[in-house]
Amino acid sequence: GLGDVYKRQCPNTAQIIRISSDFKYSASLDPRRLEKKPQAWPVDEHGCERDSDNDGVRDSKDYCPDNTTIEISSGVTRNGCPLQSDADGTPDYRDRCPETPSDIATDQFGCPK
Repeated sequence: GLGDVYKRQCPNTAQIIRISSDFKYSASLDPRRLEKKPQAWPVDEHGCERDSDNDGVRDSKDYCPDNTTIEISSGVTRNGCPLQSDADGTPDYRDRCPETPSDIATDQFGCPK
């Protein structure tokens, strides 16, 4: 663990994370997240966890750690993956038809096929 001085600066720093057995997500995913073992995450010189892709989600909580600026510009979820508001399977940054119902087959841009 981190010393008390670092814990005060970064109280939510997790050092070891275990993936949930019921985890499901179909976006581009960091394959390390699927390993069934505890994982350690590096910290910066202040003892704070890193956010490698600068999306506002620290690496230990980020299931999509390599987001591009375009993906981040439309927002990310609490787990660091691109927002996907209408549940059609197409992330918002690429969705040209943002009101498509989830039960409709869509193309790569979220529009009905």
